[in-house]
Amino acid sequence: MARPKSIQTDTILEAARKVFMRDGYQAGTARIAREAGVSEGSLFKHFKSKANLFLAAMEVEAGVTAWEERLMAGIGQRDPRKALESAGIQLLEQLRLTLPRLMMINASGVTIPNHNLPGEVPHPVQKMDVLCRYFTAEIRAGRLSMASPRIQAHIFLGALAHYAWCETLFSYRSATPAAYVKTLVDTILKASLVKSRRGSRTAGTTRSSRKKNHE
Repeated sequence: MARPKSIQTDTILEAARKVFMRDGYQAGTARIAREAGVSEGSLFKHFKSKANLFLAAMEVEAGVTAWEERLMAGIGQRDPRKALESAGIQLLEQLRLTLPRLMMINASGVTIPNHNLPGEVPHPVQKMDVLCRYFTAEIRAGRLSMASPRIQAHIFLGALAHYAWCETLFSYRSATPAAYVKTLVDTILKASLVKSRRGSRTAGTTRSSRKKNHE
């Protein structure tokens, strides 16, 4: 589960966003540290690399509880449909904000950084990992049934990213963001919500009852 961001982390992210937007990715981390009023060493205690800092800064959204925290906190309790719709809307808002920024930086001739440090996970894959952990936990709780939680997580995130790309590049929207997310969640859960003994879709059936039904 993602940890809540500290005040210092928010300050670093805001400073990094300001510097990167002004000077591009080539801006030095020492300059960002000065803007944030912290040491360069403190900066790297919060972020493993400049690449991670850059991508996190492009998504900064002050005052909003991270979608990861809210999603994971509702495991086994919150209705999966409502949980995924909430996460999907916030993720899509982040992507709609981030993609134009990344395109602007890339247009300046700066290549989006690779993640080459040992143990470093690309930002999109981190998001996919959270979704995969959520799906896996709900499967263990007997509320969802999926053959491949990771593929479902990839599909969910990929569909959101595609919406944001179409809107950013072509000004095309097949539906409003809210309607798109609702339809996407309906599609993901159509074959994933566990059936109750009465035959209706529910999030409360246990594994044992599903096994008994198969027998």
